[in-house]
Amino acid sequence: MINVPLTKAQAELRIVIDRQRRRYGYTPTVRELSQKMGKSKSQIHRLMDGLVARGAATKMAGSSRGFQLL
Repeated sequence: MINVPLTKAQAELRIVIDRQRRRYGYTPTVRELSQKMGKSKSQIHRLMDGLVARGAATKMAGSSRGFQLL
C-alpha cells in the first residue's frame, strides 16, 4: 500500500477491498461493496473515483471486478 491522504470512508473502502482480494483472490463488485459497507452503489462509485483520483487505485473499463489497489 502507498501512503496517500484518504478520507475515513476511502480508507475503510480500501481495507474492505484489500481484505476480500487477499481472502478470495479477486476484488469485490460495487454491489458487494455496497452491501458490506451499508452504502449505496453511487456512494461506493464516488469513493472509488476518489481512490483513483488520489492515485491509490486504478479501474479497468468493462470489468465488474476491474478495480485494483496500488
